[in-house]
Amino acid sequence: MDFRRLEVFAQVYQLKSFSKAGQVLYLSQPTISEHVRLLEEDLGLSLFDREGKEILPTKAGERLYHYALQLLALRTESERAMSQFRDKSTGELVVGGSNIPGQYILPALLGKFKKLFPNISLRLLVGDSKNVQESLLEGSIEIGVVGVKADHRQISCQELVRDNLICIVPPGSFANHEIKNPKEITRLPFILREKGSGTRTAIEEALKKIHLDISDLQVVAEMGSNEAIRQAVKAGVGATIISRLAVRDDLKQGLFEEIRIKRFSIARKFFIITHQQRSLSPLALDFKEFLIGRHAYKDQGIKELGD
Repeated sequence: MDFRRLEVFAQVYQLKSFSKAGQVLYLSQPTISEHVRLLEEDLGLSLFDREGKEILPTKAGERLYHYALQLLALRTESERAMSQFRDKSTGELVVGGSNIPGQYILPALLGKFKKLFPNISLRLLVGDSKNVQESLLEGSIEIGVVGVKADHRQISCQELVRDNLICIVPPGSFANHEIKNPKEITRLPFILREKGSGTRTAIEEALKKIHLDISDLQVVAEMGSNEAIRQAVKAGVGATIISRLAVRDDLKQGLFEEIRIKRFSIARKFFIITHQQRSLSPLALDFKEFLIGRHAYKDQGIKELGD
């Protein structure tokens, strides 16, 4: 099917006029009419009813219009994708990130990458690890960074960085900044992330190692984001265990105090994910190599998060 004829047809459909479509497309009215006639001839269908000066689409024309829009959009998308292969200094890069990398790692790195390729456009989609993996499988993103290792056979995982989780409390609320017996944490009022979050899963696994369970903690609140937990700790609701990266600046400003718990360390890993069966565009491939290279995050101090 000829794309030019589809484009002409769509304009006539939208404007309900051959002459107006010609003005938009810089074509004469006879040329517009000929494109539509040839398209109708190819399809063996009438696409418009011509009643005097009024142009109305037939049922077949109405149905074709929706497909025409999709086909024209797909053509534009494919041309854009191919242009990236011709010139990777242009185009759009869509990246997915779960909560911690999406909020605290990727924005700075995307900014640095943008400096290398100033003519590209960037989009960052932030969600939980499951959502990012689903976006990858659906093709909405080419590459993502998540806090849970994917076990889907079509997803390739590569470790990027490690994150240390720490215990924080409001300033002055805990006389001793060190807990020698890790089981003493059961005395603290705790704010936790919701069930299923990567942070909570890491805490549950660490507790098992010292023969404790989440139910052993004095849980005073459960919240669905790190930002909500940060604000709750500031308000004096309780203590929490959270990514050091998420509160690094707060600790420097004295908004929180860290409680060191002996023999109780929690480390998480963040992974780059890509689709096993799809080739990365040159731009996405460059970004992946940029992430893996030490120069990408050395200045950010996140090669070993929490060091």
